[in-house]
Amino acid sequence: MEIVKYAIGMLINSDLDMYHAQTDTPATARMSSLVEELGQIDFIFSDKTGTLTCNIMDFKMCTIAGVAYAETVPDDKKVRIDENGNESGYYSTKRLIENRKTHVTGGYINEFLTLLAVCHTVIPEMSEDEPGKIIYQAASPDEGALVKGAASLGFVFTTRRPRSVTFVSDGTDSEYEILNICEFNSTRKRMSAVVRGPDGKIKIYVKGADTVILERLGPNNPYVDETCVLLEVNKNK
Repeated sequence: MEIVKYAIGMLINSDLDMYHAQTDTPATARMSSLVEELGQIDFIFSDKTGTLTCNIMDFKMCTIAGVAYAETVPDDKKVRIDENGNESGYYSTKRLIENRKTHVTGGYINEFLTLLAVCHTVIPEMSEDEPGKIIYQAASPDEGALVKGAASLGFVFTTRRPRSVTFVSDGTDSEYEILNICEFNSTRKRMSAVVRGPDGKIKIYVKGADTVILERLGPNNPYVDETCVLLEVNKNK
């Protein structure tokens, strides 16, 4: 029976009708019991939130310490300075990489990218077809998009061990010990990771819905108003 399960699993893996050409992804039977379960599905119930649709997410823009960055910035959205010296608009993500090392908000940018590279449950796999390329296996499209976004900005998540994660930035490996993880759920609407960094300091990184995060910010946060304005402007994009 195990030989039969293995043979059917190989047929699933080579089935061209289940091959996704855009991402070069074939079907993968990860367990032999999958074969037994295939014929037991009679009904599919969908809540119309992506269950049966093509749910693709990409990292397009972000705001860090009141400064907005976008992958592509139209001419009418580029940063302008008014007569009072106030900036408005978006910088490119290339500018974000520069600001990380030179801008007054560089420390916040480092923490933001570290959060994206550490606070998740993504598993990295090395591509068999393209040596050196990392494929991220994520439980949800948004989590995968955030990790890929961090990688595109120079914080490349490379290794997950049972009690630590490692990312590479500026040619240096940074390993963070995972002390505890509270995964995202519909009640908490956020994910939290308690980690110990290379410097020995213990931090908690949290990501989630804006309404939940705003409630937990400290008083007199200088960046709340700018961030809320940007969230309101881009909520439908």
